[in-house]
Amino acid sequence: MTKPLVERYDFIILLGGGAALTAFAIDITAPATGVIARDFSVVESLGSMIIGIYFLAYGVGQLFWGLLSDAYGRKKVLLVSLALFAAASVGAAMASDFWTLIGFRAAQGLFAGAPVIARAMVRDVSSGIVAAKLMAVLMAVTAIAPMIAPIMGAGMMVLFSWRAIFIFLALFGLALLLLSAFNVPETVKEKRPERFSIRFFIKAFKYLFRQRDFLVGMGVSSLTFGGYASILSLGAVVVEETYGLPPSAFGAIFAIGAFFILGGTITVRVLIGRIGLRNIGLLAVSILAVATVAHGVLFFMEPTLGVFWGAVCIYMLAFGLTLPSAQAVAMEPAGDMPGFASSVLGSMFMIAGALGAVLAGALLNDSHTAVSGTMTFFGIGAVAVFIAARIYDRRKG
Repeated sequence: MTKPLVERYDFIILLGGGAALTAFAIDITAPATGVIARDFSVVESLGSMIIGIYFLAYGVGQLFWGLLSDAYGRKKVLLVSLALFAAASVGAAMASDFWTLIGFRAAQGLFAGAPVIARAMVRDVSSGIVAAKLMAVLMAVTAIAPMIAPIMGAGMMVLFSWRAIFIFLALFGLALLLLSAFNVPETVKEKRPERFSIRFFIKAFKYLFRQRDFLVGMGVSSLTFGGYASILSLGAVVVEETYGLPPSAFGAIFAIGAFFILGGTITVRVLIGRIGLRNIGLLAVSILAVATVAHGVLFFMEPTLGVFWGAVCIYMLAFGLTLPSAQAVAMEPAGDMPGFASSVLGSMFMIAGALGAVLAGALLNDSHTAVSGTMTFFGIGAVAVFIAARIYDRRKG
């Protein structure tokens, strides 16, 4: 307990668990989207709403959780968020129809303040390369969730039913609540309740959107996530309908892609101190460009599952490289309002994810094009933001 917070394992575990909460909440349901749709006798394309509505509600909710944690302290607000998330998860498990489930799923997203508070805690206790390293650790922990969560979700459907998935999420939220209640100190040095106001919101929003680093970090990470959301929302349906694999098998192949996310985050952790954030960003966007071109080509082809999933894995590698580096860059101009900056960053992140899920649903047919088309569209956007920022820097310099 005498160690600095950035070196305490209990603190890092809490941050990792908080950051992974949404990854678990999304990825554990990925194999179940089609099954739940069929169970409630709605068309399978509506299954993407189980992912998309979470993204949308989570994006809205983050704006308030960050402000609340700046105003009243991280710990207290984190406890409230986790308690409400657990309650919404229980409600989802007991849903009697599809739209009731969607309502509780929206509540889950709205109350999932843990990830945004975890990012703000990182900024409270660190900055620069130290923050990027800690972000990479959190991202590595978060990257484990996509390896485990879909397999767990598929296993729960085999052993019990899809309702067990939401019971697990309730228990996960309660475990984090107990850990934060008894092991984590308050990280905010000065609480600022006056900031929970419309005036501060507008002023802070204008400030952040005039900061080059915030805009670039937010743009690249959010758009990259928008493409990744396609595999979360409809990956199981695409793999089942196009390649004939059952939903239970989707967890296994998704875990292969998750290893690439983990590889990307570990690469950031190893190289960040040697080559710096700028070169890490260049590496990440270069690999993202390769993945974008690959999916652009595959959109007009009928690839085998191996070729298609190989292109997905390259995109996931770029995703793992991009998130910790781009988000660390985005948080640098946060100054004395890291909670709000983390809120806005996370909100834009999830809105892009919701748009990715919507686009994938619109492109859904009996082929892989829903995923490849979405990854191509959002990949082009992320690369364009990065290139535009570099051109701006050269002209300004």
